[in-house]
Amino acid sequence: MSMPGRPNVTVCVVTYNHARYIADCLLSILSQDVDANVRIVVGDDSSTDGTTEIVAAIAAQWPGRIEHSVHQERLGAIGNLRFVVGQAGGDFVAHLDGDDFWLPGKLREQLMLLENHPESPACFTNAFVFDDTRHPVGVFTNAKSGTYDLAALLLRGNFLNHSSLVYRVAHRATVLELPTPFIDYRIHLGLALLGPLVYTDKAFVGYRCGSTGSMLATANDAVRERYYEALLSAIPDVASGVRVAACADMMRRIIFRATRSRNPALVRAWWARLCAAAQVGSLTMLRKTILNVCGESYRQFVQIMSIRLLRASPRVLYFR
Repeated sequence: MSMPGRPNVTVCVVTYNHARYIADCLLSILSQDVDANVRIVVGDDSSTDGTTEIVAAIAAQWPGRIEHSVHQERLGAIGNLRFVVGQAGGDFVAHLDGDDFWLPGKLREQLMLLENHPESPACFTNAFVFDDTRHPVGVFTNAKSGTYDLAALLLRGNFLNHSSLVYRVAHRATVLELPTPFIDYRIHLGLALLGPLVYTDKAFVGYRCGSTGSMLATANDAVRERYYEALLSAIPDVASGVRVAACADMMRRIIFRATRSRNPALVRAWWARLCAAAQVGSLTMLRKTILNVCGESYRQFVQIMSIRLLRASPRVLYFR
């Protein structure tokens, strides 16, 4: 039951064939100890593996807490996200993918941060990383607590965990009006256009790396195109140095991907596109890219040695 005088939070959960994960996801929301009215909207994209039945059973056990919409025809990940965000109301909107889960205190911490940072349109937290069997892998990022503006997000790349996102309901259009298709980075950049994003390095999300249906695992080329489109949407609003650094950072990612997949054609295909987006010559782009590649190689080497020799450091998924 909603209590007057408390903030109203809509948690938007998108799910498709997440039978292995969806109970963890929903119960982690329902168990949040927070001074707020929490409404859960689940967009079930025509699941066929038992997800629908699991959500229905949990909704029956928690009457009035979960609104479960089962689409008769598949909307796809973006269409499903737009659907649930379109149902959001109240004061705040939170996103949570159906294969991830929250840890205790998550919503309470973020509502406090947003109250203390009225200039911030949105808030993110760090996350613990698990594999598909919920075996711990490490942490999502080593970024430090603070506020991050648009330039910082472009310089650092996509280091914010989407299942940690909470934003003010007035900014729903950032999601609803984006041209499709898009990835979460486009949402994060769009919110940063409205003001600095507040972030805590406390890990309040359980993020499953490489889970069933993960776009990074199943549609890497498409993710790369969407990442590029996200950059193009934001770099006109930043200084030239930030634009070049953002494009060089993406080029570094492509070089690492091409190396792992033994596909040098990937580098050739993207070099001219990113030089054009950066609006610089090849030599300037090459110098910046080499610095990025060397920096990331050093960080990865130190991490591997720490894990193998010292057994003291958890894996960091995204160094920043």
